[in-house]
Amino acid sequence: MIPARLSFIDVETTGMSPQYDRVIEVGIIRVEDAHVVAEYNKLLNPERHIHPMIQTLTGISPKEIEHAPTFAEEKDEIYELLQDSVFVAHNARFDYAFLKSEFSRFEMPFTAKQLCTARLSRLLFPRFRHHGLSALIERFGFSCKRRHRAYDDAQVLLQFYRRIMSEVEPKRLLESFNKILRRPALPSLLNSDILDTLPESPGVYRFYDRDKVLLYVGKAIDVRARVLSHFTQDYLSVKELSLSRQVADIKVLSTAGELGALIRESAMVKQEQPVYNRQLRRARKLIIAKKLQTPEGYDTVSVETVTDINAHELDDMMGMFKSKRQAMQFLEYIAEKYFLCKKLLGAEHGSGGCFGYHLNTCKGACRREEPQKKYNARFLLAFAENRMKPWYFEKPVEVVEQCSVTGETEHFILDKWCIVKSDPNDPNLHPNDPNQEENEYIFDLDTYKIIARYMDRYYFKRRLPNGFTVSIHPVPTIRNTHQ
Repeated sequence: MIPARLSFIDVETTGMSPQYDRVIEVGIIRVEDAHVVAEYNKLLNPERHIHPMIQTLTGISPKEIEHAPTFAEEKDEIYELLQDSVFVAHNARFDYAFLKSEFSRFEMPFTAKQLCTARLSRLLFPRFRHHGLSALIERFGFSCKRRHRAYDDAQVLLQFYRRIMSEVEPKRLLESFNKILRRPALPSLLNSDILDTLPESPGVYRFYDRDKVLLYVGKAIDVRARVLSHFTQDYLSVKELSLSRQVADIKVLSTAGELGALIRESAMVKQEQPVYNRQLRRARKLIIAKKLQTPEGYDTVSVETVTDINAHELDDMMGMFKSKRQAMQFLEYIAEKYFLCKKLLGAEHGSGGCFGYHLNTCKGACRREEPQKKYNARFLLAFAENRMKPWYFEKPVEVVEQCSVTGETEHFILDKWCIVKSDPNDPNLHPNDPNQEENEYIFDLDTYKIIARYMDRYYFKRRLPNGFTVSIHPVPTIRNTHQ
């Protein structure tokens, strides 16, 4: 059944971010049983600067809105107009995101079914390539006195609605309405049939744009729920809103559990360099503090920049940092807190005793006055929270994940925070060669973090989600696992 109450709406804003930018104009035409029952057409004072580009696009100048009411003053009337009706807009996610964000500033919960006229146009007129509002105006000969003004654009939406109501076969029109309204507010470029292919089980998903460019890689225990969450929370994030505008296709790689999903996500991001995984895709240069000992027997560290670490060196890793500056700040901090010598730590240079010695914040290690054992004990205590965790097991362990939803099972052999063996047919995983010696394992920081969190949750705290089983047990030797 075609909805009886619809609110055709358009907003103009100070920018593209629902979280930081504000609404400067709202146009609403409320229709009930095919009749216009209310209209709203007002400029709003955003109480902030309007970007010159927005001024040029809309023709709205700061002078025009200087004495306009604020959203706070108009919120109740706008809220009332939108209540109990379908939210109709072109690229509805944008307008919906901004209004939801505006209402949230006053703790006014706002939700509404969204009917995107851009998606509706694509469903009804697939033979046309372009479905922007300007394209619809030109194609159907709609009137629009001032393009990119809220009320005028809302009038175009009403004209489009009336046109399709009179010209499109009712059954097809109803099917198109239901297809959009029964689903979450999907990106306008995405075919809603893709939702039927999304599994409610663990895996990795990839978002592509219309040119097959990889936009984003994510992982989830329930892929379907996680993917849909991208399309219902965009008003909270500039990135999500921008991403949703470009998504045209979704591909999924199913896994048996969370470890498989986490590892594959990390590997895919590094290999395929998706546009929106900015932090994970960066090449990692590690800043490490490596434990050494002076000729006199005092423990110290060397701050080094490395691209990879051999697994057998992990016991000597006292810390990892984002930059050398962060590393030096940390060394100065622990020197003062634990009465360590900044000179021995490399945070101070010069001959003779360190500056802290004269202030009684160093107990004389730089002058060989403090016994090595006492100094070294405090040294280890100072780094205890920041250093690499020791591998929990004496031998490699096998992790077996099984999903009761799909029946899928996966095996991983782990040792020294490295993936020693996994599914050999998976091109997205590049584990260490199980025939290599231990000291040839290549340590990866992201893999370390993944395995450490996974072990803490599933092995020690046993926090297993419903429908999944995990077993972790030692294996005899690495070479035996290769057989």
